[in-house]
Amino acid sequence: MKLFEPIRIGSLELPNRIVMPAMHLNYTMDGKVSDQLVNFYVARAKGGVGLAIVGGMPTCQAGGPFTMPQLKSDDYLPGLRRLTGAVHDVGGLLGAQLYDAGAYSHRMGTGVEARSATAHVSNFTREPCHEMSAQELQDAIDSFASAALRAKQAGFDMVEVIGSAGYLICQFLSPVINKRTDQYGGGLENRMRFGLEVLAAVRESVGPDYPVGIRLAGNDFVPGSHTNKESALFASQVERFVDLINVTGGWHECSVPQLSSDLPRGAFHYLARGIKEAVSIPVAASNRINNSALAERFLLNGFADLICMGRPLIADPDLPNKARAGHFDDIRPCTACNQVCFDRVMKMKPVGCMVNPRAGFEGKRELEPAASPRRVMVVGAGVAGLEAALAAKLRGHHVELFEKADVLGGQVVWAAEPTDKPEFPTLLRYYANQLRMHEIAVHLNHEVSREQVERSDFDVVVVATGASPLNIPIPGADRPEVVQAWDVLRDKVGVGERVVIVGGGSVGCEMAVWLAQVGCLSPEELYFHTLWDSESPEVIEALLYKGSKQVTVVEMMPKLAKDLGSRRWIVSAKMKKWGVQSHTHTKVLAITDDGVVCEGKDGQPFTLEADSVVLSLGSKADNRLSQALAGIANKTVVSIGDCARVAKIPEAIEAGYLVAREL
Repeated sequence: MKLFEPIRIGSLELPNRIVMPAMHLNYTMDGKVSDQLVNFYVARAKGGVGLAIVGGMPTCQAGGPFTMPQLKSDDYLPGLRRLTGAVHDVGGLLGAQLYDAGAYSHRMGTGVEARSATAHVSNFTREPCHEMSAQELQDAIDSFASAALRAKQAGFDMVEVIGSAGYLICQFLSPVINKRTDQYGGGLENRMRFGLEVLAAVRESVGPDYPVGIRLAGNDFVPGSHTNKESALFASQVERFVDLINVTGGWHECSVPQLSSDLPRGAFHYLARGIKEAVSIPVAASNRINNSALAERFLLNGFADLICMGRPLIADPDLPNKARAGHFDDIRPCTACNQVCFDRVMKMKPVGCMVNPRAGFEGKRELEPAASPRRVMVVGAGVAGLEAALAAKLRGHHVELFEKADVLGGQVVWAAEPTDKPEFPTLLRYYANQLRMHEIAVHLNHEVSREQVERSDFDVVVVATGASPLNIPIPGADRPEVVQAWDVLRDKVGVGERVVIVGGGSVGCEMAVWLAQVGCLSPEELYFHTLWDSESPEVIEALLYKGSKQVTVVEMMPKLAKDLGSRRWIVSAKMKKWGVQSHTHTKVLAITDDGVVCEGKDGQPFTLEADSVVLSLGSKADNRLSQALAGIANKTVVSIGDCARVAKIPEAIEAGYLVAREL
């Protein structure tokens, strides 16, 4: 595979073309290198990544928060040398990303007011920033140069300047932000000046033979800002200072998904290809390239020279080694859920991973061989039970898995498509492959009873029977037009033209979008009509967004989908595009012949006409088996996942893994 061919970045030879890009991890809460950070990158180096880039690493106090690994002074050198030394000891290569967020810096994290090309209120932080003076400009340039030299002295194999995501260099490049009237503002040539001076200073600081890269936004995806055309022009200008251009997508504040599964796999490959056509140095492609087959295709077609895999290497640090060996079914897939990585960054918490309970706990959550192998019965083949069965088997226990349904996966099976989680099936395929590879006996269509457990020779029973829909007494909830969200999602029942969804959490809102899209053009149909000009653009646009159902969501709380994390804005935008109506601060009083009777924020009643009413009121633990097994003799019984405490998929998988470690 071309993916595993070596490549030179200036004077540095990488053993393969997989790059782990810089990502906020929140493993350095005081800015100093921690054991957690060291262990994290050592694991990825052992896993075979060609190059891992640490960062962002603030170059000065105003550049970024104290929770990021710092390059702003020599005080941090001892820890940085410990990090690079540990990675080098296992044969890895490490880069440092030089970071200055400009207007994207929070005062809470830096202790000083943010500064930028021009004074404005940041759309990302919602905080004001001031226009940088000539002295502040020079100080920022000098800080980049000093940090680059410091990284070199710390043992990093290269440095990368961040010129993407809407950070400081982007703010100078963008005519939306940069309204200066001096030599750093105005036309594109002047707006490029700051970034070029930063790179020139960095190059002078580290010398001609030390590898330098830049991470560029291939398109800002901000109206009026840089497109791929201007980005290619800037790339052609920075080429003389750098050895690698790492191409990513848009700004943090842009209204185009950048990370979640709403972005199709590798959809920004054209951005890297556009930059590659403008320069003669290596170019890396980024964003949602989550498997080696896709990466290989991009390389073979000349879209890029290297491939960035960030979250896929959080999900499975051994992805490169497994892919090189052809063990593709053994790779834990990144589902692009954002729930334990990006969402936790936004909450100032350490990064983990939904599918990998070891992420962030390297060296602390390893699976040790069981001292005394036991016979383990796992009841319930949702993700909690699947992970418990697999982890217990890997420790050497005899494991059998029992599931009352005819398929593995629990709620994930039927929730993936309606809630727009296209990567979730890859997780279920991973578990199915692992069960087969490790010869774990699976009993489908098998509901376990206390009597069976008593008769069995199992030592341990892990109960992972999941949850069931929560019922809240509403007058009229027993009417025939009233159905449970779970039944709609499972295609057990249909719904009429006018649909009212009671409950505006994540399930209710994502289901609302799904129902509103019924009758709209699918991506394949859109491609067909566009290719053959079968309809006018006006007709196609109408067919894209006008479905066959009128959908309304009713929610008691002030905001919809508060449990959706960083995808909330995406789902909200989809609701708007597909015409989903909503009523917040609203209580459902009854369901009658006339429709859903509600009480609004003002206390006044009103009625929503409905052919179907869908209840999406949450879940409750299905602990019937746990209760039935109470007091059973000669068995260790433990409950995990939703049947113990209703939560989300990350908590379920983690619970399965942790209980297996304790057996």
